[in-house]
Parts: sequence; structure tokens; C-alpha cells
Amino acid sequence: MMRSRASTPRPRRSLSAALLTLLLACAPLVACAQYFESELDIPDFDPGTASGDQTNARAALDYLSPDGQVDAGQWAPGQQTQERWKTLEEGHWNSSGLEELIAAMAAVSTLRTDKDDETSAAATWIAAESIEFTANQVPLKDFTSTMKQNLAVLLGNSPDELAGLANGGSLEVNNVYGLSGMVTDAQFETTLYRVIDNENAAETLTSAMLQYHQNRIDSKMTTAADPETTLLGQYQSAAQTMGYLDGMAELRMDNSTSDTINAADVDTVLRAQAYVDAAQYGLLSDAAMEAAATGNNGQPFSFYTEIDGNPTITAPDPMTPQAAQEYMDWDGLAADPTMNSLHVSIEAGYNLGYGEGQAAKVIT
Repeated sequence: MMRSRASTPRPRRSLSAALLTLLLACAPLVACAQYFESELDIPDFDPGTASGDQTNARAALDYLSPDGQVDAGQWAPGQQTQERWKTLEEGHWNSSGLEELIAAMAAVSTLRTDKDDETSAAATWIAAESIEFTANQVPLKDFTSTMKQNLAVLLGNSPDELAGLANGGSLEVNNVYGLSGMVTDAQFETTLYRVIDNENAAETLTSAMLQYHQNRIDSKMTTAADPETTLLGQYQSAAQTMGYLDGMAELRMDNSTSDTINAADVDTVLRAQAYVDAAQYGLLSDAAMEAAATGNNGQPFSFYTEIDGNPTITAPDPMTPQAAQEYMDWDGLAADPTMNSLHVSIEAGYNLGYGEGQAAKVIT
């Protein structure tokens, strides 16, 4: 089969505007950590500042882990840190105090990938403690919308772990994740279960995981010995994560179809982006590219262009369900085997992930 020529290098893409810099929309809050009506009083921390603000995040980190050191690659909390968390866990919290604390936890989670080893190790340890705290210390009825949105940021900053669970992995068995051995599967999935019914939280998680998988695809495709097999596997993995979130959302809603993850929209977006990637890496037939050039009533589809004479398939940033529909029209005309294989892989991955979400271990 003839293959289309790869086009010029493409810019990195983001798949949604609602990324991990979600504004933590809270007013200055009051906590009840040890004495009722006392302020949590995190120095230099503003819970109303975007989670991605590094100065704000470091203020939260200094509060949640005032001392400690890296030992064998993991954070070993010092005495002050252990005493602080004991106080937090024994506290009598009202909702405003919890909102401020969870905003701080979410802010710290953005430092998990920091280049400084001590910072990243401490942030990962705090993320684990935060997940354990919210799963074990905060009843489901006490979760506010603000808490759910901020915990979605925290979970979105644990993409390896979330994708691993979606793929049938475990944080308790496989020592390959940053949180391995630090939280149980049930604690992670319970926290996810408790936030996924919030529309903004679900959008944050979906956006974060789509971007995570797109970054993995971009990275792996540049060195792939078998590009088509690699692309099929990567999109099946991405679909599995999306199916997992959908299965969890329906579990949270008692299997109601009126949940916060629109399966049809996610499927359309994944397929459209997969077709773009297949074209960009020269995996589509000349007939498929010809369909893109002439299939719109004899005219090119809006995503088709030519660069230095090479047929090129472009993508909007972000890819939306509405924009993705035009790629579905192209798929119907192209009858391309690689596009069909991508469709099959995405459907299979979604179904596998959905089953994992439905079977999630949830603490009740």
C-alpha cells in the first residue's frame, strides 16, 4: 500500500483549555485543625491563586512538609512534618477549612515533576498523604464542589498512576509509579470516585489525561521502529484511560447514563486526533489523502492543506467534539485500513477501561 509522505514537524498540542492550571476558586478560608474557628494560616499561601503558581505551591509545600530528606529516592518526613500531619488528621474540620487544606494539597501536587529531587520527592509524598487523608478522613457527604475540583487537579498530577490503574495495574504490586507502596488502590480510586460526579472535576481529569497520553504518543512515535503498531497501542491505552474515567463516573452515578463523561464525545475526539497523527507520520494511503483533498463536495476538508507540495492534515488546538466531526466524515469516505484499525483499537481500549472503572475498589 502506498503511504503518504510525512509533513513538516508539528507543534505540540493541548487537547483542552481546562488543564492543570484550573483556578482554585475559593475565597480566603478558615480552618478548624486543632481549635475550632482557628485559621489554618499557611504563610504566603493564597487558596484563590491558580494551582500552577510556583511560589504559591512552594508555600503550601513548606507548610505540609516543613522538614525531611530524601532517603533511597523517597521522601522521609522529619519530626515537624509528622507532627503536622498528626494534627491535621486529628483535626475537627469545617468545610471552609477543608477547602483551604485541599487547595494547598492540589498546589503542591504540581511540583511532583520539579527538577529538584528533594522538591519532587516531597511533593510526591504529600500527594500520597493527601490521597490517604481524603479517602480515610473526609466523609463523602462533606465533599464540596471546590474540594472536588482541587482534588481533580491533584489526581491529574498523578497521571502515571491513574493510567496504570486504568490498564489493570496496581499501586500495591508494581513498584513503577511514584505513589507505589504509598497509597492503596482503594484509597486512590476512592478519591477519584468521590470527585468524578462534579462536571468541572471530570473535565479537568479528562483534559489532563488526554494531554498526558498525547505527550506519550509524541514521545514514543519519534523513535518507534514500527510506527503503526506503536500508534495503535498508544491510542488503545489512551482510550482505556478514558473508558476507566467513564466507568468510574457511571459507578458514582449508580450506573445512570446521565454522568459527567460523554463517551461519544471522547470517542470522536480520540479518533480524530488519531487520524491526524496517522497522517502526520505517513501511515495513511494516498487514497485517504485524496479523500481529504476532494471529499468535501469536490473541495478539501477544512483540515487539509499542502506544505511545500506535501499533503498535510492539520488539527485545531484544542480538538473539540464539534471540530472532530469533520474528521469522521473524512473517515467515512477514506475507507483506509489504518484509520479502521485505529477505530477498532480505540473501541477495544475504551471497553477494557470501562470495565476497570466499574470494578474500582471504593471505600464506603
